Amino acid sequence: MMEFGDHLKQWRSHRHMSQMNLALEAGISSRHLSFLETGRARPSEGMIIRICEALELPFKIQNELFGAAGFAPRYLSAEREGVAGLPVLIRDTLNMILERHAPWPAVAFNADHDILAANVGFMALAGTLGIPVAPGVNILALVLDPGPVRRAVANWPEVALLFLKRARNEARLYGPKSQLAKRIADYESNAEISALLRNDESERNPPPIITVKLHFGDAVTNWITTLTAFGTAQEVLTEGIFIEQYFPADDATRVIAGSMGR
Repeated sequence: MMEFGDHLKQWRSHRHMSQMNLALEAGISSRHLSFLETGRARPSEGMIIRICEALELPFKIQNELFGAAGFAPRYLSAEREGVAGLPVLIRDTLNMILERHAPWPAVAFNADHDILAANVGFMALAGTLGIPVAPGVNILALVLDPGPVRRAVANWPEVALLFLKRARNEARLYGPKSQLAKRIADYESNAEISALLRNDESERNPPPIITVKLHFGDAVTNWITTLTAFGTAQEVLTEGIFIEQYFPADDATRVIAGSMGR
């Protein structure tokens, strides 16, 4: 297990902050911050909170720093239980969003991009395309790995780049040792995907809406997707929940989508 000082130094480096800059943001001396990083000083809970706020760390990472300093986690976590472990109001709201988006597809996933839940529209879409979907299946793996999704997406190079860029933004929050960051690094070492990245001339950040073209037999359906962050300051898992909603982009797609699952 890493010591608090090692965690602190790693995250300061990841945020590209000098000891001086972080000390100023946290309202402490550079000397004291240096002592915290080398282990010569032990942080109080209040000091950890100030440093975490200055580094803008997600609650999941803040819990790791509290643990490394010998304190109990400060923020409640339901990660091991998934959606079922969320407070009733949060869980019911998430399920309501998914259900009310039907018949159009919608899926909820966590910060690692692992599926937590999907509505009947998404399951029908997945069934039509022959896509294996269940809690724990990774969204990035579905899109980027060879398989039924990749074969079904008519504009796969564009979609693959946008999904990867979106995941990169999320990985920056959780650091280079997160499961998502490791997964992204694996994809970036893939010859085909690295070639896509090298030849990409679009903006660094993906647009808020992604256009996806899906083969349905001889037809090509057109969809737009939106991503909603679903978070609260009290639940580690909820902080990292996203809901992706698919909308038919034309009348022909609306007709085909309406017939799915019948």
